[in-house]
Amino acid sequence: MRASRTRSGRRCSKRSGRTRTSTGTSARSTTSGCSRFPRRAGRPSTPGRSGSTSRTGSNARPRSEPIPLLSGTTRRVARNHDAAAWPLGVGCRHRGGGVESRVTIVGAGPAGALLAWLLSSRGIETLLVERQSDFEREFRGEILMPSGLRALAEAGVELAKDELLPLRFFEGWMNGRAFIQADADAAGGDFLPPSAVSQPKLLERLVAMSEATGHFSLERGATVRRIERSADGSSVLHVRSDAGDSKVEARYLIGADRRGAVTRRALAPRVRNRGAMLDVVWFKMAYPEAWQPGTARFVGGRGQLLIAIATADGLLQMGWVILKGTFGDLKSRSHDEWVAELWNHADSELADHIGRHAETITRPFLLNVVSDRVLGWASPGALLIGDAAHTMSPVGGQGVNIALRDAIVAANELVPAFSNGGDVDAAAARIEPARARELDVIQRMQAMPPRVMLGTRGIHALARRVASRFLSTSFGQARASVGGRLFFDGVVDVELTV
Repeated sequence: MRASRTRSGRRCSKRSGRTRTSTGTSARSTTSGCSRFPRRAGRPSTPGRSGSTSRTGSNARPRSEPIPLLSGTTRRVARNHDAAAWPLGVGCRHRGGGVESRVTIVGAGPAGALLAWLLSSRGIETLLVERQSDFEREFRGEILMPSGLRALAEAGVELAKDELLPLRFFEGWMNGRAFIQADADAAGGDFLPPSAVSQPKLLERLVAMSEATGHFSLERGATVRRIERSADGSSVLHVRSDAGDSKVEARYLIGADRRGAVTRRALAPRVRNRGAMLDVVWFKMAYPEAWQPGTARFVGGRGQLLIAIATADGLLQMGWVILKGTFGDLKSRSHDEWVAELWNHADSELADHIGRHAETITRPFLLNVVSDRVLGWASPGALLIGDAAHTMSPVGGQGVNIALRDAIVAANELVPAFSNGGDVDAAAARIEPARARELDVIQRMQAMPPRVMLGTRGIHALARRVASRFLSTSFGQARASVGGRLFFDGVVDVELTV
């Protein structure tokens, strides 16, 4: 076993374990002994399992001990066109013209893909069903906060330097004047800046890692149209793909897909909607030559907000935050009129860039912003996580990071239950309480800025002027950094314990 130290001085060890498959080949699983990022002191930890997450409990496993993988077939069965059978992969069994899987995850976004890796790498046979055939076809958040970076490190997912673009320069503008200009390098020490990442590449990395375990199968371009629930907790998924209609029998079902998908409709008894007064128009354009690499700029004023952030692919990702319901007027305008309206709300430097490079603007699209949370993530034989369990506002760039942390907490509970023959439903029921506090705090914080930035009454304009002056002072910036740290680092510590 090889040991090293993190930047904070903690010892970190890694081991790898092998398991012999039924075909005589070896599948390798590597687990990370601890995060390569420093832990933060003085903040509460994620609530643990009763008798299973404790390092000293009877079922505890030292972090450096390899996870014993379960034996399972790695035999691939050819597609049976006559029986309309599902194309079988690792961890799935043919049964009556369909497929049966031990764990079926619907949705290969950050939560679903990371949880699939955490389960399959510990020998739990997992089928991941994704409606898109190409991860590039759907808009996906591209900002990893330190909380998300730490979650990936906990899971043993190491991204290459050329896959990440650290955001090091932050600027805030209000009513035409800069009130915040910060350089992350000046923070020194162990400060870990947010980073832009290509989420499609991240998802492909997670899929490739899962496939290497020998206990994982991915079905792309497969849309779940209907779910039948049985009294014993199992589910039958009616799936449509280019190959036709088929069925998947899921002994345990995890919904990790989008908010309007069938899994939430089938499994969510109640949803708490926090409301959202904003929508966001997203587009990309050429990156300003005069800007430092890794710049993020936020421009507010006149009841609008512009977000301009460097991306990992060398472009400028822009979000035009507008009042909900006003996109129809923008959409009806010509391209030149639309750009002129955007130009009116930018600071002088950004407006000049928009005017000179308007032809590089990609086709804008509207993100209908919703903020909600399902009440009751777990039900017999099923669980919701990620976007299926909660919809996050884009304020603060939290969606990807919250989803990754969901997957870590879910793995902490589910892996011991599946591996040791425990009560999976009882384990799943502990996930929502472990995540509820963070979600509640973050969603309440996300609702605050739009009320001030987008308000059209005189009191809102006054509040914006006061806020810009307050935030230009060292005291105001210190106060704002308290809330900012929650967006950066999360509300509670989330650590992988399996």
